[in-house]
Amino acid sequence: MLAVQIDTLVADAIARRVFPGAVVLVAHGNALLHWVGYGTTVYEPEMALPVARDTIYDIASLTKVFTATAALRLFDAGQLDLHAPVAQYLPALRTPDVTIWHLLTHTSGLDIRLSALRHAGPEGIWSAVYNLVPAYVPGTVVAYTNVNSLLLGAVVAQRTGMPLDRAFNELLLHPLGLRDTLFLPEPRLYARIAPSEYDHEWRGSLVHGTVHDESAHALGGVAGHAGLFSTASDLLQFCQMWLQAAAAAPGAALLQPTTAHRALTNCTAHLPVACGLGWMLDRPNFMGSVPPGTAGHTGFTGPAFVLVPSEQLIVVVLNNRVYPQRAQPAHHAVIAGVVAAARQAVA
Repeated sequence: MLAVQIDTLVADAIARRVFPGAVVLVAHGNALLHWVGYGTTVYEPEMALPVARDTIYDIASLTKVFTATAALRLFDAGQLDLHAPVAQYLPALRTPDVTIWHLLTHTSGLDIRLSALRHAGPEGIWSAVYNLVPAYVPGTVVAYTNVNSLLLGAVVAQRTGMPLDRAFNELLLHPLGLRDTLFLPEPRLYARIAPSEYDHEWRGSLVHGTVHDESAHALGGVAGHAGLFSTASDLLQFCQMWLQAAAAAPGAALLQPTTAHRALTNCTAHLPVACGLGWMLDRPNFMGSVPPGTAGHTGFTGPAFVLVPSEQLIVVVLNNRVYPQRAQPAHHAVIAGVVAAARQAVA
């Protein structure tokens, strides 16, 4: 029944050109309930490859959750104070009032459209970011912006003394055995990677194998807010680690149970939008009707993962909904439909 429901949802989305193809994975605890590749990597028959279960996608802002996880690992190791001013670690930052906690919960008040700075190059982007003054009093407004995770990634790099991609390898990717999650894929992997979008305005070509996000691309392809590529199975392992850590399961290891539980708890209960530490909580637009405490994240290129801790349920949906050009997002309803079908299957 679950397979029929998901097959129908995704086939309809492909027919409506919501995306040319997708990978959908559903797991209940350690049991894999569904893992299927659908459709093709692009619409044009002469270019299209069938989507396989191990097709690699640009996971866009799902990178943010990896950045938050790296920061929380440093917190567990006593190398990062979540309530310390960001300027304590990044002295070039002009404002003294924004803390690591504010970055993790998107309550810093910092507001800038990073993609508009793509022509400025790394130096210009960082100069603009470091000179920002909060538009709101930090801690008073939830405003989802890329700059929070960009700065958090810079903090992770500073605390580890490594470039961010190497810090990710040491803190997350190698310990979890995530072989297909990486920044800057080598050309040999391009045949496994679904293209994202034709960039006619800036790059003048199809974005394939390089990060879709303009500011992350301008920064060299490695950033705290975007840049990772991954597969559904790797993202499952990442999500399972989170559920196991929050439940204090033996062998979870990467995060302390108290840290994982705290990160999956509403840290902005005094504000209208629920945020954990790096996680979106209780978002009906892509989760549908879910129990309180459901965590997840989306990415601009189309991907999403959803964790329902109370039901030990994980849903991963990868797609390139921006192909061939970005449009109003219609994929969120598809993801919410998959979550509803998965919840029904384990009820």
